[in-house]
Amino acid sequence: MQSNNNAVIFPEDFDFLEFFNDLWRQKIIILAVTLIATFVAGVYAFFSPSIYEAKYYISPPTLENIANLNYGRDRSSALSPFTVDDVYKVFLRNLQSESLRRTFFENNFEPASSRNVEQYERFSRDVVISPVDKDIGARWVVSIRGKDPATVANWVSQYVEQAGQRAQREVISSATKEASVLARNQQLQIDSIRESAKKVREDTIRQVREALAVARASGLEKSLVFTGEGSAGLAGNMVGNDAYLRGSKVLEAELKNLESRESNDPFIPTLRSMQNSYDFYKGLETGEYNVTVYRQDGIVDQPTTPIKPKKALVVILGVILGGLLGTAIALGRVFILKSRRSKPSPRAS
Repeated sequence: MQSNNNAVIFPEDFDFLEFFNDLWRQKIIILAVTLIATFVAGVYAFFSPSIYEAKYYISPPTLENIANLNYGRDRSSALSPFTVDDVYKVFLRNLQSESLRRTFFENNFEPASSRNVEQYERFSRDVVISPVDKDIGARWVVSIRGKDPATVANWVSQYVEQAGQRAQREVISSATKEASVLARNQQLQIDSIRESAKKVREDTIRQVREALAVARASGLEKSLVFTGEGSAGLAGNMVGNDAYLRGSKVLEAELKNLESRESNDPFIPTLRSMQNSYDFYKGLETGEYNVTVYRQDGIVDQPTTPIKPKKALVVILGVILGGLLGTAIALGRVFILKSRRSKPSPRAS
């Protein structure tokens, strides 16, 4: 069975030496095709535009980088502290956002080009953002490809910086809005307690006026002083219906003080602590924050070697493919010539 298969592939009268001699006679064709393919590959390698790639490595911020953001925030306060993970997630979300990519494209290309959907898709493919480590909360890398090495190195730095600025504004805005809400709540409570104190004062003025009217009608000018067993209890209850017992002179002085009082604030027990809280939250709302939402890992070097085309590899592939193609053409010619030789020549009539 094995011999039959070999007979199908190579006939019994097949002469390898003759075959290789015939193939050697086609060496000019093989060499010519190989040179042509190598020349074409070389032209492509040396005249096609070189593509360079610049990379920017990113690491999470440290606690020191976000410490300013957590001023006045602790577990016991109404404001929860920001963690490194919270801030870094905001940065990564901005880094990968479509809006940043679109804005960056429109700012760095001509207005006519920035409306070109095909060119934007090409640019999107040239911007690659990916995690370096398995942990997506650890190091990331941003790479941008282009024809000019200086441009791509500048672009990748700008791209990450713009993402950082967006994330910084977002976390600061979140912090100040939380403080603003708490400050507004405190102000509402202060306004409410002041309004309540105003009404209490107005009610007290009415009560003192009624007691004064009763004291005058009774001809009682001075406070009554009681002695005996029930004097302490009676003296301590000179309020309400018994307030007239304090005498008209005392009541007149009290009424004058109540009516001439410029502010009720000193008489509100909890007001000062509430005002302190309001001032604190208001200070957080209007404060200046120096926050870093990421760290650069290493430096961005201007690329010196293009990532494509790889000229040496292209030329080598040209040589290999050219050699294979030339050999295939030579084999075809050999078999055609052998088939012609194997045909019997016509007999002369």
